[in-house]
Amino acid sequence: MKTYLLYIVGLVALMAVLAVSIQARLLWPSIALAVTLLWLCFSLYGRTGRLLYAYRETEKENERLHTRLAEAERQLQYLRQLTENVDTALFVCTTDGRIDWMNHAAKGLAYGTSLPTTILQAIADQAEVVDGCALSTTLLRIDGQRRLVVALKDVSMLMQRQEMEAWQQLIRVLTHEIMNSLTPIISISETLTNENEAFAVINRRCHALLDFVESYRQLTRIKAPERTTFPVGELFAHITGLYPQVQTQGDGLLTADRSQLEQVLINLIRNAYESGATKVEVTTTSDGEIHVHDNGCGMSPDVVNHAFIPFYTTKPTGTGIGLSLCRQIILKHGGTITVDSHEGCGTTFTIKL
Repeated sequence: MKTYLLYIVGLVALMAVLAVSIQARLLWPSIALAVTLLWLCFSLYGRTGRLLYAYRETEKENERLHTRLAEAERQLQYLRQLTENVDTALFVCTTDGRIDWMNHAAKGLAYGTSLPTTILQAIADQAEVVDGCALSTTLLRIDGQRRLVVALKDVSMLMQRQEMEAWQQLIRVLTHEIMNSLTPIISISETLTNENEAFAVINRRCHALLDFVESYRQLTRIKAPERTTFPVGELFAHITGLYPQVQTQGDGLLTADRSQLEQVLINLIRNAYESGATKVEVTTTSDGEIHVHDNGCGMSPDVVNHAFIPFYTTKPTGTGIGLSLCRQIILKHGGTITVDSHEGCGTTFTIKL
């Protein structure tokens, strides 16, 4: 801007001097002044052209920057939506575990302002799983400071499904082989039963073994749930029709396979009474959870850890498939079933659909 002012002042001054020189009829000074004036005009024109070109290029660059900024803003919004809506808990925290930022899934864990010591220890041990969650960490430098990005993904349901599928495969193989062996033995023993009492014993034990195998085959024959929406009151009415002493509380609607859900609740109630309970309560919450609580003898920590494993039982005549069957039904609904029990304090099963 100062250069332009100097050019303009110089042009005005030269024009004034030129006018005086022409009026005084000074030929050569007038020619020299005129040439200088023309040179200044051409110089100013060239400089103006270069400035206009630079201005147009600046405008183009501004448009490109604006486009890049808009694209970056769209990507930022996409990443924000992605991090807030994924079911993986994400944390950005200091190396000592103080949380700087967390997404919506992480807020549901209610860790407060810092990561719990179990997760910090798992990070230090480079563990891949902690408290039923897959753990991954990344160390970054943000604004010149070291930060940990911690991701926690609940894989407990996936692990339960894989475990159940493995048990089902094992049961299929075992029952297939046992049935293939039992069928000809039963046929032959029935033919020879009238001739020898020993064969009658073989026949009876084969039928008993056949019934035993059939009970386990239930685990591999659960149909996919046929979901309907029904009032909680109807479900409770059927339950209390079978067990009048059971206390129920809750209302609203449930969406599930009603007959399969009834089978789960009946199994849990029957187990409660068989464990010595005198009081059983079945309740529902506003978010669709179902709780089955009893005042029985409770379970030891070891029994709780093995409660849903097929064939595991603490009853002298139990088959060990009741709770496993319940969990498989709930898993087929896409839900979870958990147990909270302490010896002498009763047991509570929680079903989330």
